[in-house]
Formats: sequence, structure tokens, C-alpha cells
Amino acid sequence: MRDLQVTAEALLADLVGFPSVTGTPNGAIVGYIKDYLENLNIPVRIDAHEDGERFNLFATIGPQIDGGIVLSGHTDVVPANSAGWTGDPFTLRKQDGRLYGRGAVDMKGFLAIALALAPLFKQAEGEMRLPLHYAFTFDEEVGSFGAAQMPAFLQKHQIKPAIAIIGEPTGMRPFIGHKGGLELIAELHGTAGHASDPRGTVNSIYYAARLIRFIEEKAKSLAARPNAQSPFDPPYSTLSVGRIEGGEARNIIPNSCRFLWEIRPLPDDDAHAILAEIQYYVDQHLLPEMKAIHADARIELIIDSWCPGMQARPDSAAAALVARLWTNAAPQVVSFGTDGGHFQSAGIETIVFGPGGMTEMHQPDEFISCAAIAEGLQFLTALHGYMVSDQ
Repeated sequence: MRDLQVTAEALLADLVGFPSVTGTPNGAIVGYIKDYLENLNIPVRIDAHEDGERFNLFATIGPQIDGGIVLSGHTDVVPANSAGWTGDPFTLRKQDGRLYGRGAVDMKGFLAIALALAPLFKQAEGEMRLPLHYAFTFDEEVGSFGAAQMPAFLQKHQIKPAIAIIGEPTGMRPFIGHKGGLELIAELHGTAGHASDPRGTVNSIYYAARLIRFIEEKAKSLAARPNAQSPFDPPYSTLSVGRIEGGEARNIIPNSCRFLWEIRPLPDDDAHAILAEIQYYVDQHLLPEMKAIHADARIELIIDSWCPGMQARPDSAAAALVARLWTNAAPQVVSFGTDGGHFQSAGIETIVFGPGGMTEMHQPDEFISCAAIAEGLQFLTALHGYMVSDQ
């Protein structure tokens, strides 16, 4: 196990060295992983985004049959402003049993652990009764764009895994469900003019305020009808407006306004139906008023990204596998999203489970402990034993 620890830490140092900030090209880090796996004679498939600059990576070890287990992680990281960091965010630093660097815990630590075990799985390939798949995605942090391509990719290549383990940092506690996430942009276009005479103008901020108020009222109505049987906290779908911008000066009537908002539905709720209600309000109430003043006035509700919810399935094969190999702790649910919803939507039993803690990510001096790396290696070593055994 000591050799695996050294290997995993060395791999993590290399991975952290790639500043694969979400939303930017990730060809360099994907190329590094591709070369590493192909040097082990593990075949790799690359699935490009339509922009040709961001890529998913998929690799398989073991028999070419249906079933098997996916180890999935994302290659992107949140931005790292050097302010607040003790050292360079993209140079791994080891101190007092911790490994510091952007993405160390979220989630390049899991990628490094999975890659460290690749030689062991490859050596046992002839004995494996199930295939092991690596699915490394792009742009999870801004909307799971890479994972959104995965169902179509799997269908195209007729790959049918049975279980997916999403290695997010859960402290090695199993999470079996999460809410969905519909990320949205509202753009309102009115007409400009001098604030001293607003006649004949469409103040886009006024109409944005009314739309935001309607969104708030919809959020309140959902909160007033919680699902008592839901394991989620809060036990209802939520809406939120997070950022707004518009206008030039206090004495200029603003001709445009834009705000970012979201719908986080329970897995059994329909985010698109909620959106349709809001679109109806726009079409039937706001737009007729605006266009009566200026025919070119408009409101656009734009879907930025969609991450489906992950239904909580405590009796799934994924939950049973983690219980067998690691812990009998009762699986939990979370309200934030992961790539897991896309894997579950592809018919794969999915669990979110990985090393490191959630409190250590998305902040200066992000870290994963050496002990957490060891736990991840221990789990995947147990998985290796399971996949080559007779059960």
C-alpha cells in the first residue's frame, strides 16, 4: 500500500499542475491521462465537446461485456486567485500530512487514486469477471456539461455499465441522491431614454424586478408545500436569483437588464414545468405591456445548463456494493448537484462516494489529507479484489 500511496501522490502532483479551470480548454490534462493509460496498454476513447477544446475521457479494463463499474471524476477545477493561498495553487505542496493545491480534493485526488490502481487492474485483466470503466468529464463545476454527453456516448458505443461511483469528496460516506439543477439566464431588452421623461420607454429593470418578484412568489409557494416523505433538506424544490446587472447611470432609463437564476428541483419534480409557468407569466403579462410601448421589447429565458436530479435508491446495487466493501453507514442525500444525475439517467445505478471532505474544497489552500488518499486506495484495492473474485 505504501508504494500505491507514493504513486497516487506523484500523480496528484502532476494533475494539480494542470490549471484546468472550469470552462477553459482541458486538452492538456486529458492528453496526460490518455498517455498514462495507453502506456499501460489500456485503450482510451476521447469524446470532444462541439467546440473541440474540451474533452471527456473514457477507458475500459477487463472483459468487453455488459455490466461492470464506472469510476467517474471531473478534470475541471474552480478558479484560484492567488490571494489567500500560502503557495502557488497549481503546485502541489505537502505539509503536516496534507496535500495542498487547487483541485487536490475536488476532485483530482480521486482521479489520482483511480489512476494509481490502473496497473493493478490491468495486471488482473484476464481474471476480471466485470469490466472497470474510467469516465473523466469536463466542466462539472459550471453545469456538468461533460457528463451531459455521457449517456449519448455510452449508447453510441453500446457500453452498458451497471454501477457508477462518482468520486466526489464525501469523507468516504455514501450519498445516493441529490436535487437537480436548471441554471438559467434572463435577458430583458427595453428602450433607453433620459430619466426626466420616461414616456414611451420600456425600463428593463422595472420589468426585471417584476419577473424576479414572480420567481420569488413561486419559490414561496413551493416552500409552502413541502414533501413530508422527501429525504432532502429542504424537502421541496427551490428557486433563487443570484446575480443581476443592468443600466448605465441613474439618469438613463436602462434598455437592458440581465440576471442569473436557478431552479433546484427534487428528483421527482419537473424543473421544466416550473420554468414553463414562469415563461407563461412572461408571455401573458410582461411582454404584452412592454410591446405595447415598444414593439421590439423582449424577454428571453435562456437555459444555461441542466443537471438532472439523482433519485435516492437505498437498495440499489451501487449502495449494496459500497456497503459490502466499505461501510454499513446509512446512505445520505444532498441538495447540490453532481455528475451522478446524468449517469443515473442513462440507466446506471449511481452513488456519490469518495475521499476527502466537502469543507476542504472551493477555498484558498484547498487540500486532501494523506490519510484520505490512503482510504481511497484501500477502497479501490477492495474493489479490485471484488472484481477478480467469484463473489
